Amino acid sequence: MSDRHIVITGASAICAAGNSFEELSGNLPAFSRIDSKKTFEFHSFDVDIPCYAVAGLDPAAVLGKAGLRTKDWATKLLLCCVESGFGPMLTAIPEPQRPGLCVGTAFGSVQSIGDFLSDSIVNGVNNVNPQAFANTVINAPTSNANIRYVLRDLSATISTGFNASLDALLYACDHLRCGYLNAVIAGGLEEISYYGLLGLQRSGALSRSGTMMPMGIDADGTCAGEGCALFLLETGNAAKERGATVLAEIAGIASAFDPGPVKQNGNLSRDVVRFVIDDACKQAGIRPSQIGFVAASADGNPKIDEAEASVLAEICPGLPVTAYKRKIGECYGASTALSLACALADMQHNRISGIGADYRAMSGIALVRDTLESRTSTYALVNAFSCDGQCGALIIKKR
Repeated sequence: MSDRHIVITGASAICAAGNSFEELSGNLPAFSRIDSKKTFEFHSFDVDIPCYAVAGLDPAAVLGKAGLRTKDWATKLLLCCVESGFGPMLTAIPEPQRPGLCVGTAFGSVQSIGDFLSDSIVNGVNNVNPQAFANTVINAPTSNANIRYVLRDLSATISTGFNASLDALLYACDHLRCGYLNAVIAGGLEEISYYGLLGLQRSGALSRSGTMMPMGIDADGTCAGEGCALFLLETGNAAKERGATVLAEIAGIASAFDPGPVKQNGNLSRDVVRFVIDDACKQAGIRPSQIGFVAASADGNPKIDEAEASVLAEICPGLPVTAYKRKIGECYGASTALSLACALADMQHNRISGIGADYRAMSGIALVRDTLESRTSTYALVNAFSCDGQCGALIIKKR
């Protein structure tokens, strides 16, 4: 019997909470570290900006020194994530049979793009390193990964703002369902950059207190994060043929756009929030009450968080809700992929990692504060709602 269900047979992640999927999984229940950034090569902030940066990652130790000199940080993050999760597997597969690659990112190598221009202004156009120009396109990290691992069937970079990694997963699923490919490595990537932080600061989105309180009544903004999360997606048939272990099934995935945050003073429509959750549940063939827990999109932006919280309180009251961004930051286009990695890790360990903080939460939400052990979940809902109007929901099923 043909099985065109989309399953996850591999996962890799790098973020503030760990430099591999296994490390993230082990650290997640208790992780609470937050760093700060102030000075970059060509620019500096007046004060330290709290953020969740990747720490302790040595790309040369993971990838070897060859060819890294001209690669920027975003590219190194992606290459390390591919290598740590899928490197040996890819080497063992004949080149024509290797999976495609689809990466979602809001800004790509924006630090390199901005620094290339800044360098030309500060030092003159004749003194700019021409080899740095290769990093000044948004698909540079993806293309470098395609080249390094000889992934010839698909090289896609999806840039749809804060929900880019959800849309990358959706794009990959469509490729698989249509029969174009049998396997795709898909996910999201984002770096902390001066330019991204400046944009968040000028828009008023950054937390003034330097503390992120997802779905908190007193929340005053978000804190930026960075990282990469990738998943090997396959059709059920392909996974069975190669005897792969299935971690989970992508049972439902929905995406929509709401112009409200732009046109209505930052307010997100509850109708759109409800629509994508209902659509994802319909695809999965379940009712909201069958969901084991929710990985909320909440990041401390009160107007967006309130819309998500009110809909969850209405359609699945009492359902445990956690917010992984409290531990990894708002990672822009990589946030959905990283939240999915966290949810997958929790499902594998039969737990729901709590936010590890005590603050007043919005009414009607069962916000998980301390990690809940021995909680088996068949389904988990991963939400993606953002200040740019992108809305999405993804349901994974434990297999």
